[in-house]
Amino acid sequence: AGRGLTAGVHVRRGDACERFGDEGDPTLRACYPAGAYAAALRRMRRTYGVQRVAVATDSPTVVGELRRLLPGFAVEALAFDRHRLGGAENATLGRRAPAAFIENRADLDARHALVTFLADLELLAAADVFVGTAGTTIGRVGLGVAAARTAGRPKFGFHTARDGAHDAHGQRVLLIQ
Repeated sequence: AGRGLTAGVHVRRGDACERFGDEGDPTLRACYPAGAYAAALRRMRRTYGVQRVAVATDSPTVVGELRRLLPGFAVEALAFDRHRLGGAENATLGRRAPAAFIENRADLDARHALVTFLADLELLAAADVFVGTAGTTIGRVGLGVAAARTAGRPKFGFHTARDGAHDAHGQRVLLIQ
């Protein structure tokens, strides 16, 4: 019990960032600042005793941002070349760019994408709690695996700044209060 719980966190920034935060066209894919995830993780610490953070991300900068924002947490991530997955960070920001999405990119190394997806999924599934958005496949699958592992009672936080909002895929977005 002294080790505390681990939070699995999924942060999307590369190919899927058409808008940042909740401003702008709600049909565009949203990404969120590291501070939004850090705030959710601090709530998870107060509520559940989270001490470790396992980050699954396509962003080479998010892990460092979370380490800076979360002193006292052990923040870790798998080591792999994230540029090969998401491309340039926030490259699609402010524009509708489905051709740049990971699922539509012809230039993507499919083997690398699959191996890193499965590794990140394993990382998230092994966590005690989950923080992420409902607009990503890995977020939804990771939560499903955690639900199966915890007999349907995972601790999670799908977050957005607006309570009761829907993301670009029509998924209900919840906020841990």
